[in-house]
Amino acid sequence: MWVKPQEVFIKTALWDSDETTLYFVLQRRKGHGKSAGLSSLLVSTFDSVRDTKPAPYRILHQTPNSEIYYVISSALTEQDIRQDWQWLLDNVCPTLHSFDTEEEITEFVCCKINSIIATEQENFTEDEDTITYKNFVYEFHQRFGMPKDEKLVCYYSCSYWKSKMPRQGWIYLSVHYMCFYSNIFGHKTSIKIRWADVTELAKTNSLLFPDSIKVVTRDAEHYFTLFLKKNETYALMQQLANIAMKQLIDDKPGSFNIDKDLLTKLSKNVPKKPSFLKRDLDARKQSNLYTLRFRLPQTEKLDGSEECSLWTPYNKRHNWGRLYLSQNFICFDSRVRNLVRLTIPLRTVHQVERADSGGTGSSDSGSILITTAHHTSFLFGNISDREFLVHKISELLAKLPNDVYREKPHKKTEEPSWVPQPPLMSLFLTQQTSPIKQIQQKKEKQWEDHMTDVGRGISMYQTTAGSELVINGIPESLRGELWSVFSGSILQKTQNKGLYERLVNEALSSKNQANDEIERDLHRSLPEHPAFQDNVGISALRRVLCAYALKNPTIGYCQAMNIVASVLLIYCPEEQAFWLLATICETLLPDYYNTRVVGALVDQGVLEELTEAHLPELHAKLDELGMMNMISLSWFLTLFISVMPYECAVNVMDCFFYDGAKVIFQVTLKILDINRDKLLKCTEDGQAMQVLNDYLKGIYNDEAMALSTEPRTAEKSVKIQDIIYQSYRSYGQSVTPECIEHLRLKHRLRVVRQLEDSLERNTLRALQMDRLLEPQELQELLSIIREELLWAKRVPCERLEAPYEAYRLDYTQFKNLFTALSSWGKGECAEAITARMFKLMDNDSDGFVSARGLSLALGVSARAEAARRLRVLYCAHAPPLLAREELELHDARAAGAAGAAGAAAGAELAADAISFFDSVENPSGSEPLPQELQRSISDVGDAGYMDKSSDSSNTLSATSVDPIAESIRACAWSGIGPGPGSGASTPGAGAGAGTSPPAAPPLPRAHFLQLLAAIHSLTLHKDQLYEAAVQAGTLLLKMGEWNHRRASLDREISQDSLFLAAAEKQPAMRQMDPNGNTTSDQETEPSPSKETEPSTDEEWSISLEQFLATMLSQEPLEAFFNEKVSILPDLEALKQRDRLQSMS
Repeated sequence: MWVKPQEVFIKTALWDSDETTLYFVLQRRKGHGKSAGLSSLLVSTFDSVRDTKPAPYRILHQTPNSEIYYVISSALTEQDIRQDWQWLLDNVCPTLHSFDTEEEITEFVCCKINSIIATEQENFTEDEDTITYKNFVYEFHQRFGMPKDEKLVCYYSCSYWKSKMPRQGWIYLSVHYMCFYSNIFGHKTSIKIRWADVTELAKTNSLLFPDSIKVVTRDAEHYFTLFLKKNETYALMQQLANIAMKQLIDDKPGSFNIDKDLLTKLSKNVPKKPSFLKRDLDARKQSNLYTLRFRLPQTEKLDGSEECSLWTPYNKRHNWGRLYLSQNFICFDSRVRNLVRLTIPLRTVHQVERADSGGTGSSDSGSILITTAHHTSFLFGNISDREFLVHKISELLAKLPNDVYREKPHKKTEEPSWVPQPPLMSLFLTQQTSPIKQIQQKKEKQWEDHMTDVGRGISMYQTTAGSELVINGIPESLRGELWSVFSGSILQKTQNKGLYERLVNEALSSKNQANDEIERDLHRSLPEHPAFQDNVGISALRRVLCAYALKNPTIGYCQAMNIVASVLLIYCPEEQAFWLLATICETLLPDYYNTRVVGALVDQGVLEELTEAHLPELHAKLDELGMMNMISLSWFLTLFISVMPYECAVNVMDCFFYDGAKVIFQVTLKILDINRDKLLKCTEDGQAMQVLNDYLKGIYNDEAMALSTEPRTAEKSVKIQDIIYQSYRSYGQSVTPECIEHLRLKHRLRVVRQLEDSLERNTLRALQMDRLLEPQELQELLSIIREELLWAKRVPCERLEAPYEAYRLDYTQFKNLFTALSSWGKGECAEAITARMFKLMDNDSDGFVSARGLSLALGVSARAEAARRLRVLYCAHAPPLLAREELELHDARAAGAAGAAGAAAGAELAADAISFFDSVENPSGSEPLPQELQRSISDVGDAGYMDKSSDSSNTLSATSVDPIAESIRACAWSGIGPGPGSGASTPGAGAGAGTSPPAAPPLPRAHFLQLLAAIHSLTLHKDQLYEAAVQAGTLLLKMGEWNHRRASLDREISQDSLFLAAAEKQPAMRQMDPNGNTTSDQETEPSPSKETEPSTDEEWSISLEQFLATMLSQEPLEAFFNEKVSILPDLEALKQRDRLQSMS
């Protein structure tokens, strides 16, 4: 690429000249390309450790009498620099001789290059990435063999500790990998670590590894030190590892979409990042913190922030803090924690105007006054650049869609068959005592007075006084409203008007596994409450849970959601309860309610670390008793509802919606602290659990009436308000949301790795039951399968049938591995055999094969006895697994060459095959197998072979398996694996060693010829095997012809018998025709038509028993198919092979 001309005084210090003209020099950096020697070694070492990376190719402009050179072009590849060089020779050099002086020549060249650069950048607004960054991107892909779509985020200079010696080099951080490269005097160090394999990230400062970052994987520990920007590097590492872990948790492909809106965003005082992707990731991180702090929808993107002050009318003060802007909100948070917080939806903004601050305590800086549609005004002062801020808010308002957050007129539809319920506490009233009524009325009065000062709804000022009221407990009549405001669920409800009704209507009319699980748990959801002893409450709970399972199928339904939703329905209208549940599952307690409850396991580790930090002695005791797991899962998943009276748990939920997940940690720590002495005296886990259960049952709330039909039996011991207040005093300052998020990231790496290891152990245990491959081979194979899935940006998914079903390979991945590891995957018919084995393993015809399917295919081809291998090959070629379309295409090609019809083509093909095998008996006349018998899978793919819609069983859906194909698979895998108990979806299911295998159908001629071609390709390179295969094939072809003649004779005899029997029973009807003439039986009886007569191909057949007996009668063939081969060498070679050349 052309660069702005820059002066250089030394032409050849670190460069070699490839070509030279009178006015231009093309140079190559020493250490690149063909250059070698000590100087190249020194230059490559110098480039490896320095902070800047020059491009390896450049063009200099020179004049004969000048010592100054000008760099006018640089490039990363020789091809690019050659294009610029050729352009100079064609367009510039011919005109230079017309100038009189060298100064004029230099001036002309520099002006020409500058004009080219200006022309190229005329329509270019902003360069996404710097030139230096692009140099690093090129080196990153070249050095580590990365695919083109792998995005480099950033790079840092550092040292890697290898053999107790630091190697200075560069660390490359991409979306999916962390890599390191060093080249010190020819000694190269290259490391490539996938983020999905990282189990621990930590800063260390030991004597051996001072001030370093430790990266732990399954196999090794790595230490990196001497960072110029250690904190920035570590934060980026954490962020990228967190992205990888979330992709593994969510079972989603590891794609990463760049936010291109950042290029055109109006910005100010934004530091320049080395790459656009780094800027994008930083923006995502800030947006995540922003949405978490203000309880906003997760799709909200932070646009910017500005320091300013907010005038609060309730105390008439200016409060310093920071103003945040995003697409749909203006937010403010005070510099003093929890002093004041404010959220203003842009949809409510009516006017933004400039105002003079002029108030006491404010400076002379400009202010802005924001007025909402509800006639509420908010005054922001001390703004450094008021004009820019007003312009920015105006820009965001202009981009706001008209239909966002606004009621859209819609036509009246039919009345739904259900009616949303109000808060169930209003339908199921209980008798409250006078003292409780007075307490509730007093609380309501306090909150009404408070909201008179600070406002009501989403734009209310959240203040310290409000926090104190929340800690004391929200009155029951306001609980639903305030929960929605504090949690932010009211924003989702407003943003998605009508969605709940549509979800309910669709969910109630569908049947699925989630709905069945919900139905089982409905009557176990808070059964002590009268609302859930009645159909009204049960129906409302059913609608909420089924609608959410439909809204978020990733989570669906998880036990404990029913308990939380029950309490929400008591205090909130039905739709409001639905959006509160969505906010809990997706924002406040992320990943808690998926199939593996990963979020709860992560928070279990967080609680352990917090307990160790604040209650070290008690932590040691609980760890000894194994108590931490039981505490976190049962307490956190139900927000204490299942372990304490729910009228007490709702007070915890008040603070939970206001302050987030930190509340459940600090309350848990306080309960453990209060019971510390009793727990330290316990000798077993049951005794310790009884201590905690007795304490929790004794918690009471004398400010609320327990809406329960069961009398309280436990003795009252402590008020819930006291526990919450003490938890805030003891741990409110140390257990912060930032602390929780930091610890969650740390333990998420460990938990996801533990889940992956557990899944792998269970899968290996299941695969070993097949008794084909050795444990070490299975271990290596599973590692390669996982690598293949991650490389294809797919992750192991969570399935319920069997652990190996989590690893599912499509045809391309199966082919890559099978052809690399199996002897059947090599040879002239390798692709055809691979495709047929894939179809044999695809049990549910969905285009995917499990890890067990690949393991069985490899195990049979490498370790099974001869009869088993031949049986599997036979079944793989049986119809309908061998598609009819493939054979029709095969016959059409043969018929086109011979000019015959389909049946004649089949007969000719058989005759050609017989003559071919006969001629092979004479070695001097041996010829290669006819091309039409070696039809590759590429041809099959063109015919739609791997497309389910073109299969012979194409009338079956993906969930409806052809019973004939299922019977053939059962025949192939009979006697392998656990047998019937393994489930119908696994290979060999239903045909264990104790049951007789289903019979395989006989092979028609066209299918049998394909099978012979496959066996021929496996034995082609060994003369003795080749002759044995020829003899067996010839015998089987003759046997098939004999079967054909016998079937024809049997059919003729059967038809004659039928005609005679009919003539005996109805002689009168068959004696005369309509003209009164006598007729014979043959004339009267219609002859079988071509439609009713079986085709020639269907009459010709070979049975499985005939095939096995004939093949095994040839000793060389039996010995060949009995040979056991280890796949470990191929596995090791596959691990070492270059991924770009070997994998998809």
